[in-house]
Amino acid sequence: MKRKITIPGAIFLALILAAMPFMAACGEEEPVVPVTPSVPTTPTTPTTPTTPTTPVTPPIVEPMAGEPVYSVMDPRGLEPEREIHALAPRLDTLEGKTVNVINLHGGNEQAFISIGPALQAAAPGCNVVYFRTDGGFGGNPLTEDDWAMMVDCDAAIIGHDF
Repeated sequence: MKRKITIPGAIFLALILAAMPFMAACGEEEPVVPVTPSVPTTPTTPTTPTTPTTPVTPPIVEPMAGEPVYSVMDPRGLEPEREIHALAPRLDTLEGKTVNVINLHGGNEQAFISIGPALQAAAPGCNVVYFRTDGGFGGNPLTEDDWAMMVDCDAAIIGHDF
């Protein structure tokens, strides 16, 4: 056991001893050599910076025919103000209301089909209509029948293929 401790200790001590001359050289300061200023041979007149009397404006370049015209965005990253619309008011009850379960793109159909019976069990007086469409977010556009189904209900549960 002592050998295992003394061998790393000896190696560490050797490294410290080998590094000591370098550490001693780092602590020494170099002597400061005085510098004598040079004397100019010809007299110079002091110059003052000139300020332009007229502002400098870049030339206006007209775009060539067929060239795209680019606009510069606000570098501060500020978005323009938008009008905020409130959500539709909540229904007091689902009694006698029609709730559409809309499956966009048709994925996870079993999960969407199971929502209807669960909702009718929780609110027995409501009418739950399930329908599936291939249109919607990023896919095919919604058809007129899809829009009519979405607008013609009191509440909607919309899912997107997950």
